[in-house]
Amino acid sequence: MSFLFYVQAFVSWETVSKIGSVFSIASLIATIWVLLETRKLRSLYKLRVRGPELIGDLQIMASKLSEYLNDYSGSTTQIAEELGKIGSKLKTLTDKLKGEPKNSVKRVRDYVDQCEVRRDNQSQVRKVHIEIIKVIEELKDYQKDLGWEA
Repeated sequence: MSFLFYVQAFVSWETVSKIGSVFSIASLIATIWVLLETRKLRSLYKLRVRGPELIGDLQIMASKLSEYLNDYSGSTTQIAEELGKIGSKLKTLTDKLKGEPKNSVKRVRDYVDQCEVRRDNQSQVRKVHIEIIKVIEELKDYQKDLGWEA
């Protein structure tokens, strides 16, 4: 049998169809992989770009909250407003985080949401303030660690 016979047998429509199916499936898998990797990169850079600004805003708000706590009885309205702003920033950060930092921010956000600013509730507000300071430090460290990721 000649070489031409083997080539014609190999290049039948059935063979070409099978090869096309294999490449089609491989292409689908590659597309899904690229999509997932792109989403990871996008979330990483959203935090890298916006993270320092949000963390800085949180630090400023925590400082204001600390000042208001020095005159707690005369500043309950300002304290409640500042906690509302902090809760909003924490929500924005939650969307940009993953893993343990995201869990920490969610936990502190729950503390902020549950905190009632009343004249007789100063100790709870101070505890929430301490938790906010802790999460800010954790976020700073996390932001520094992002510099090591590619």
